Amino acid sequence: MSKNETHLGAGTCIEVSENALAAWLKRPVLGVERIGGGRNSRIFKLTLGDAPPLALKAYFRHPGDQRDRLGTEFGAFTFLWERGFRNVPQPVAADATRGWAAYQFIEGERIPPGGAGEGELAAALELVTQLRELSRDPASRRLGTASEAFFSVAEILDNIRSRLERLRAVEPVDEPSVALREFLQVEFSPALDAVSRWSGERLAAAGQALPQPLGESQRTLSPSDFGFHNALRRPGGQVIFLDFEYFGWDDPAKMISDFLLHPAMELSADLKRRFVAELLRRFSDWPWLGARVEAVYPLFGLKWCLILLNEFLPDALRRREFAAVTATERAALQWQQLARARRMFQQVRGEYESFPYRA
Repeated sequence: MSKNETHLGAGTCIEVSENALAAWLKRPVLGVERIGGGRNSRIFKLTLGDAPPLALKAYFRHPGDQRDRLGTEFGAFTFLWERGFRNVPQPVAADATRGWAAYQFIEGERIPPGGAGEGELAAALELVTQLRELSRDPASRRLGTASEAFFSVAEILDNIRSRLERLRAVEPVDEPSVALREFLQVEFSPALDAVSRWSGERLAAAGQALPQPLGESQRTLSPSDFGFHNALRRPGGQVIFLDFEYFGWDDPAKMISDFLLHPAMELSADLKRRFVAELLRRFSDWPWLGARVEAVYPLFGLKWCLILLNEFLPDALRRREFAAVTATERAALQWQQLARARRMFQQVRGEYESFPYRA
């Protein structure tokens, strides 16, 4: 590979030159530098000869993953920019064949776990409020549902049980997988039964029911994977939110619960309480929302436990194939994720009967 070529593919490996990028973008490209990425993408900084730099995102693509990550994210940012949103990157160009998209390059720093404060909380509240207002626009009805958006609590439970069965099917062939099976059988499954019963009772007391879906007017647009782990803080303090691959219509109670529970963030209890209180104040025309959050919060906590255990599933390495993971490294990752899942599990067990984030 020559010095002016780089690997840009995610899921598959594609070599392109700066000349090819220049032809695609119709402007000179002087340099390509990989600057980040995660399980689902790779991010590059493109230095241009006649304009500010761009961010190039190469999306994960695999036959086993049917999500249109590029189409969802590029379409979301395009829709939002056309309606005046400036707290997300500006979309520039997309190539569905290659699985690439170019966006405005954001000069900023990652917000570390525990590093969010007043400004970041205000930015998150503003984005959620803007999306709620946009949800009233009839044009937004053409947008799809968010990834794993479930509009009844019964569907949430079905998803949790489906995830549980996949993990139960993992053969106990080594120490981590034996520990996984014991955790699922001895601790997790009985707790799921208890929390499910409690959630059903809490919903019934609020006049809702497990199979009752939210109506269209009770749904909101959401980034889905929403939080400061997917944001950059500009030098002046403005927060830009990234990674809208899962964007779409969602249950507002899920959006709130995931923001509170996401393991990539370490928000203080005070910030969490203020987030919930302010959102419920802004969404006061949804008087049912507070009770729904309390009822589904522990269910999403249990779901997060299982998400953390995805490292045990066969497709985990497929989504990380750009990283060479040895058997020893994989076992270490599995032990680490099992420990994180146990911590989340203990949190849910300690909180579910008394939601701690209502002021």
